[in-house]
Formats: sequence, C-alpha cells, structure tokens
Amino acid sequence: MELEIGGKRFKADVRWAYDLKPVLAYPNELRENFPAYYMFRDVYYSEEDYKIIRKHGLRFDITVIPPNKVGKEFIKTFGHYHPIAEDNLSYTEIYEVLEGEAIYILQRAEGDRIVDVMVVEAGEGDGVVVPPNYGHVTINPSKKELRMANWVYRNFKSIYEPYKRFRGACYYYTEDGWIVNDRYSEVPEMRFARPTKLGLGKDEKIYNLVRNIEKLEFLYKPSRYFEMFETKG
Repeated sequence: MELEIGGKRFKADVRWAYDLKPVLAYPNELRENFPAYYMFRDVYYSEEDYKIIRKHGLRFDITVIPPNKVGKEFIKTFGHYHPIAEDNLSYTEIYEVLEGEAIYILQRAEGDRIVDVMVVEAGEGDGVVVPPNYGHVTINPSKKELRMANWVYRNFKSIYEPYKRFRGACYYYTEDGWIVNDRYSEVPEMRFARPTKLGLGKDEKIYNLVRNIEKLEFLYKPSRYFEMFETKG
C-alpha cells in the first residue's frame, strides 16, 4: 500500500497477521497470513514542514487498520511502551482518528503488575493523549477501515517485549466483549475516559500542529505538562 500526500508517495511498513501471533487472544485461530495494518512513518506535506518536524526531533505518522478478526478477537496493533524521557516519565504520544472508529486501551505497569487500565473509544476527529508511563494498543472494532494519525518523538525505540511476554494487553476486545488476559497476575477494573479535541479549532487536523510545533513539547518534556495528562473518566 502507498499513500499520496502533498504530491509525494509514501510506502507503508506492513505488520502482518503472523507478526501479531505473540499477542493474540486466539493465536491458534490464525489460519492464514494477511496484512494486519499499514504504518506510514515520517509523513509530511511539504519540504518546509519536514525541516520543521526534524528540527524539533518529531515524527508524524499515519496508520491504516483494515477491519478484520482473528477468531473472535478484533484486529489490533501489537502494543508497546515508550522509554523514559525525563524524571522517570516516559515519552508521550498523541493520536487522531481520521476515518473509522478506534478503541485505545492504555495500561500502566509497576514491575509486572498492572496498576491502571484506561479505555478510550474514539471516532472521526477525536484525539487521544497517551500519558507518560502507559503502554497502548489500538483496536479496530468496526467493519470499516480505521485511519489514524499520530505525533511522536522520533529519537526513541518502542518497547514491545512486555506485550509479547504477557501475550498482549491485560484485556482483549472480542465479539463477546472484553475478556481478561489471565497471564497477568493482577488486572484492575478498566475505566473509560473521554477522547479529546487536542485543543484544535473546528475541523482542524492534528497535522496542522506543525504550524505551532512548540505545542508538541509535551511529547519529550512531559514533566512540564502534568495537567494535560490527567486521566479523567
């Protein structure tokens, strides 16, 4: 799959269904390999924008998740945590749903124990802030293609190992609803949080933050923005 933006064509990194096998609720139900989702990393509309984005150490991505299921589980991303940015706080991330519907499941761990689980159901135009020290998974729960955009600090590597070790997040989303992943020794009750509009104007897209890119400082200096990360239900 390719994506054309600003007259440029960007190629996708493909996450295949077999790549997801370590985190699936029903790995034995995976009968054939297929493209689970497409990641267009480092996307930009103009060379001028790209210079600004790189100067600030950021990256803008678009992810496309076609509708699918493995067994009864709705298709999802692999899941990852972010490394520490400062003051024992990890780098953060923001997402916007461009098309379709998404469920974001965010979890915070202390050692091998999950101490908080937050679920955000988002539709077109909704945004989600991933707070410091939370891992996250995105689920496409619908019969429509999900397209989402995100801003992230470009100079770190995502941490996938905890999700692989516990075979996914502490909850799975399936045709039968939410199911606890019993590979975790302790799983708190999930709480639901509202999506945000990210402080943008009406119909304004998340990419337009390139024009006020200083507003994205919280991605790599989270200690200055505690109010932004309040996880209200």
